[in-house]
Amino acid sequence: MAQSECMLNRQRREKRDRRADIKAGKRVVESRFAIDGQTCTGDRACIRLSGCPSLTVKPNPDPWRSDPVTHIDNSCVGCGLCGENVHADILCPSFVKVEVVRNAGIMERLRQRLSRRLIGWLQRRAEKRHEMNLLEGVSG
Repeated sequence: MAQSECMLNRQRREKRDRRADIKAGKRVVESRFAIDGQTCTGDRACIRLSGCPSLTVKPNPDPWRSDPVTHIDNSCVGCGLCGENVHADILCPSFVKVEVVRNAGIMERLRQRLSRRLIGWLQRRAEKRHEMNLLEGVSG
C-alpha cells in the first residue's frame, strides 16, 4: 500500500518550480541513483523487490562474469525506493546516490575541484602500485 503521492505526479508538479529556480540562479539539488556495474552481482533482487520500471538489465562489464547486471535508465525520477528496499534488506552494496547541484556556490565548486584532484592522484597512485605488483609477480 502506498504511503505517499506518486513520484511521477510529484515530479510533474515540481518540475516548473525547479526550472524557474535554476534560471533565477538559486542553488538546486537533484538526487539521482545509479548502480555500480563492477559491484552488482546480477541477482536482480532490487528489481523483484521494488518493481520500478527504470530498473533494467544490461550486459555485465566484467568479461569474467556472464550474468547480466542491473542498470537504472534515464526514466528514474529519483524517489529512492529501490535503494531503500535493497539497503533495508541488506541485499546489495552496488546502489549509489548522486546529488547533482545546479548553481553551486564558489566554495562548493572549489571543494569539488580539490576533491577531484585528490581522488585522481590517489587513483593514479593505486594504479602504479598495481602495475608494480604485476611486474614483480611476473619477474619473481
